[in-house]
Amino acid sequence: MGPDELFLRAVIARRYYLEGRTRIQIAEEFGLSRFKVARILDEAVESGMVEIKIHNPGAIDVELSTELQRRYGLEHAYAVTCDTANAADRVEAVAKAMAELLQSILRGGDVVGVDCGRTLTHIAAYLTALPDCDVVQLTGMAGGITSNGTDLVRRISEISGGRSWPMYVPLVVPDARTAESLRGDRQLQETVDQHSKVSCAIISVGAWSPGASQVYLSLPAEETRALDAAGVCGETCALLLDEEGNRVPGLDERRMGIAEATLRAIPTRIALATGPEKIAATRAVLRSGLVSSLVTDIDVARAVLQ
Repeated sequence: MGPDELFLRAVIARRYYLEGRTRIQIAEEFGLSRFKVARILDEAVESGMVEIKIHNPGAIDVELSTELQRRYGLEHAYAVTCDTANAADRVEAVAKAMAELLQSILRGGDVVGVDCGRTLTHIAAYLTALPDCDVVQLTGMAGGITSNGTDLVRRISEISGGRSWPMYVPLVVPDARTAESLRGDRQLQETVDQHSKVSCAIISVGAWSPGASQVYLSLPAEETRALDAAGVCGETCALLLDEEGNRVPGLDERRMGIAEATLRAIPTRIALATGPEKIAATRAVLRSGLVSSLVTDIDVARAVLQ
C-alpha cells in the first residue's frame, strides 16, 4: 500500500473515531461509497493503525464477569477489583458493587429479601436511594446486634421507605420441637408469609470453617465436626451443601428461614461472597442452582472458573 492510500486510511479513521463523523458524511467528503469507507475503517483496525481499548467500568472486571455469567448461566455477575490486598477494603468494594447493582435493578413494588451475613451488612452504607420496596428477612438472627439480618432489614427499609418484615428468632434452634413452637408465633408467620412475595433476594455464602459462616458459629464444635464429616462444604440461608452443590439435610428441621423451594422460586437471587476462604463454598452455591446472580472479588471469580 502506497503512502497516499495509508494517508487516506489515517484521515478517514481520524474523521470517524476522533471527530465523530458518520460513514455517510465521510463518503460524501471523499467521493467514496459508504461500503468503501466501512472497508477502510475495518482495515485501519486490522492493520493496527487504529487500536480500540475498552476500559472496565469502575471496579468491575468485564472479562471475568462475562465468563462467570456464561459458565454458570447467571443473570448478573460482577467480579470486583480492589486496589489493595487488604481484606477489609475488598469487603467494602464488593459491598459497594452489590449496592450499585441493587440500585440499578430494583423497581417500585419489588420486595427485597435479606439473608444474614457480615459482608451483607456493609451494603446499606452504599445505598443512597431505592424505589418504594418492602424488605423481608429471609433467615433468623445470628451474629452481633449490628451485623445480623434484622438490623440490615431495618436499614434498607429506611432507605426504600417500604415496610420491614423482621424475624426475631435465632438462625438455628436446639431441636425440631423448638422450631415448631416458634413457627406458631403470629409475628413470625406474618414474615414467613411474605417470603413467597420476594422478587429479589440478597444472600450470603458461608464456608464451613470458623469465622466464615454464621451458621457454623451457631453450632457446638461436635456438631460442626459431624457435619464436616458428612461432606458439608458451605451454606447459604442455612441450607447446607457439599462441594458439588448437593443439599445436605443436617439442619433442615432446626433452621429458621425461607424454605428451599420458596428460595428457588424467587426471580432474582444474588449471592455475595469475598475472600479466599469462600472459594469452595461459592463454587458449591453456584453448582446448587440456589442463586441466579453473584457479586464477588476477582480472586474468587478466577478460582471458581478453574
